[in-house]
Amino acid sequence: MYQMFRILLGSLLVIVTMLLVPSVEKALFYLPLLFSLSVSLVNVDKIKINRPLGILLSLVQSYLVFMGLAVVLYFFDEWLYDISTKEITEYEGIIMLTFGGYLAAILLFYFTSFLFKVSSFKFSFLAISVCYVVVVATMLIFSKNEYLQFGVEKLPSFLISWCIFMSLAYSISLNREAFLLLIKRK
Repeated sequence: MYQMFRILLGSLLVIVTMLLVPSVEKALFYLPLLFSLSVSLVNVDKIKINRPLGILLSLVQSYLVFMGLAVVLYFFDEWLYDISTKEITEYEGIIMLTFGGYLAAILLFYFTSFLFKVSSFKFSFLAISVCYVVVVATMLIFSKNEYLQFGVEKLPSFLISWCIFMSLAYSISLNREAFLLLIKRK
């Protein structure tokens, strides 16, 4: 039971913190911090190096990947606009956002693997991919709801969903043995 709670704790921390923050705009600035802490503090025993340094480096790499991805997506959007003969459609925005979110998840996990003990990269890739499909499915299923409408104009809700489910994916990846033991028991 403790292991299942530990796997879910990072996502629960993101959810509770998002409920406590008064505005989504303020929360967006803190998403990399929140994501980094939800992964590193819950899995502090999996850090390969000095723990405070590992948490700090996790925080720095989280901000760098989030900012780097924003810059890449901005230039990709400009490039897409330049080569397109017409206005960028909603579907192109969705594709760009989906690709960018998945790229961020994989890239951030690559850097995370230098700081944390990862037992299986294949399993981790699968967990991240499945959880990312859940992010996209959540956004598409709730597209009628004003808060969770998928698309670039609803980027904050996408990023919040991304943080919740990627925190879960990273916890599953870092606690692979406990997760598989729980699955086999059920």
